[in-house]
Amino acid sequence: MRVRHTPVGAVGWDDTLKHEVTSHGFPHPIEVAMTTSGPAPGTGSDDYVHVNGLRFHYRESGPATAPPVLVLHGLMGVCREWDTLTSELAESFRVIAVDQRGHGRTDWAEEYTATGMADDVIGLVDSLGLARVTLVGHSLGGIIAMVCAAQRPDLVERLVVVDVGPDSLTSGWGRRELPSILEAMADNSYEDPEQAVGEWLAGNPLAREALIRHYVEHSLVPRADGRLVWRFDAARLGRFVTEGVTGEQLWDAVDRITVPTLVLRGEHSELLSPATATRMRHRLADARLAEIPGGGHDLGVEQPEAVAAAILNFLRS
Repeated sequence: MRVRHTPVGAVGWDDTLKHEVTSHGFPHPIEVAMTTSGPAPGTGSDDYVHVNGLRFHYRESGPATAPPVLVLHGLMGVCREWDTLTSELAESFRVIAVDQRGHGRTDWAEEYTATGMADDVIGLVDSLGLARVTLVGHSLGGIIAMVCAAQRPDLVERLVVVDVGPDSLTSGWGRRELPSILEAMADNSYEDPEQAVGEWLAGNPLAREALIRHYVEHSLVPRADGRLVWRFDAARLGRFVTEGVTGEQLWDAVDRITVPTLVLRGEHSELLSPATATRMRHRLADARLAEIPGGGHDLGVEQPEAVAAAILNFLRS
């Protein structure tokens, strides 16, 4: 999900990023080389599968016989924005990055609810004949992953929730601002993709230009008059925020999740507060909590290498 950040003060970065974790987190900090480069070269192959009457696009990479990892993007996202993460994970895992309903090259739908989108993921796992999977979900994808893990623990090996909590989209900034942002984006069009790149860079000082450009490249499509519009179903996705799920439903899901879970939070996140992240760790049956220094909410275009390092550490522990 794209979040327009308020300006933040200068952050004194060293040459490395260090994940500062709680005593219940990793036994040792992880060090990740600081980078300003673009996304890792996209690897893998594209395919489609029909689930719940919709055609879903997904991108698969890594050894076919390796343990499966399913990656779910956020609201207004696209599976390709996580190419850096999937490239890192694909060295050891079979990675399937999905365009969720209403996003990317997947069909739009009449409704968007957490239970319906969790059913999509469960149907996709069944259709691809996957064994127990690790679910990695960012923002909206994290909500869907939590609902899946609560409903079908038999299908989920491990869970990674990236910068989202039960109250992130159902109260505060999310509830106040997101529907109007999506409504405006439904009417947006561009003559040149650089206009969209500039728009997002102006709204997120933590984002890296090459990663935003990669996101935009895979998120715009020409309409009949040649102008570029967003691939996601902006006009109807706002209903997810207002009607798709409640905070009470998601806290109930947190309480029912039994699989090992990693909660990741961006240091400057406006969507997942330290207090909510800590509350999640205490209420989850088996949880670790880590913070990504220098990151906000849109970690896929800010610090994807650090996210990948934290996830790999969790999956190998």
